[in-house]
Amino acid sequence: MDANYIYFAIGFSVLFIDGVKEEFLIRDSSYKTILALSSAMFVVGIVVHFTAALNSWASGALFAPLLTLVYFRLCLRLFDRWQHREPIDTTLNRTPGLVKDRTFGFTSFFGGVAILLVTIWATHQLAKVGWKSTGCRTNRWTRAAGARFAS
Repeated sequence: MDANYIYFAIGFSVLFIDGVKEEFLIRDSSYKTILALSSAMFVVGIVVHFTAALNSWASGALFAPLLTLVYFRLCLRLFDRWQHREPIDTTLNRTPGLVKDRTFGFTSFFGGVAILLVTIWATHQLAKVGWKSTGCRTNRWTRAAGARFAS
């Protein structure tokens, strides 16, 4: 199995939790656990980005859980200031009068998807221009810096 699909699934994890059980992202006890796992995936993403082959197009998805979680908490804080309450999970709730809660849900979900896609694209672009290991001791950036200091 290609590792890119695993990276993409890990990158989508916070969005999955948001869609299935939003309270896990709101409650402090579960939030701290998700934050610790997301931070660990961010560190793993840095390691994978600099050690994986260039064809690993989705290694940037490992950065997305932490960024998506921070984005969700920012949206949650803004909603709390705006409505003076926590949002109601509207995933399967079609009760009238929850337009602001649905807006929060759509904003947090689609913003998270945008974060996931942008991190994948940006890290792949950085890898193509040389911001990653090329499998040897030096890449073109370090060779250029070494040539300047050698002269």
